[in-house]
Amino acid sequence: MVTPTRVPRHVDQSDRPQVTFDPCLDIPDTTIAQSGYDPASETNADFKGGTYTFLGCGYDTPQRRYVMNVLSGNITFAEEQEKKKDHSTPIDINGRRAILIFDPSVSDACDLSIETSYGILGFTRSVFEGNGQHAPESEWCAGLEDTARIIEPLIPKGD
Repeated sequence: MVTPTRVPRHVDQSDRPQVTFDPCLDIPDTTIAQSGYDPASETNADFKGGTYTFLGCGYDTPQRRYVMNVLSGNITFAEEQEKKKDHSTPIDINGRRAILIFDPSVSDACDLSIETSYGILGFTRSVFEGNGQHAPESEWCAGLEDTARIIEPLIPKGD
């Protein structure tokens, strides 16, 4: 199946590749639900920078226990690795290079970035106890790799 090419919702003023995967448009509601999030909770999480772009959407779990942003950006995977080198571990998501980012100084949160042909697809997730207490550290990243494995097949394959 060939999908038609569309103009990205935002384009920066750099010579970086255009962001070709838009989480808000390219992740079906059924996939969001399969990942454990509520598609009806979708909120815009775009970042329109002058030298790079991130197209993104945020989602809550039905119980509002987790919130996740899916951000598709045109910074390079090498830039992401360098920026997060002190708090990341190399992993593999369905055959793609990725890093799991865990910074104990950022409570109740975990990130994961996957290499793409245009840059990265990032997942930023926060855990909420709802009672003002911090979630156990063991929960911060729990299940995030599974979510990335569900969404990764939707990313266009590189040349």
